[in-house]
Amino acid sequence: MATIAYETPDGTAEDAVDAEHITDSGKVQGVRLRFEDEGFVHVPYTRLYWIRMSEDEGSVDYSSG
Repeated sequence: MATIAYETPDGTAEDAVDAEHITDSGKVQGVRLRFEDEGFVHVPYTRLYWIRMSEDEGSVDYSSG
């Protein structure tokens, strides 16, 4: 689970999201968050405060295995 903090029109939001559901956004220069019950949210890098996750969640396996 990752925790992300970002700016919204109503102030600051902090949400818990599966780390696997945080990807690069194709709509804005930023990240795309997939919430299980709310669909997708695209957050521009300029509105992003931080993303916290464990070291294992933040690593990527580039093996072709």
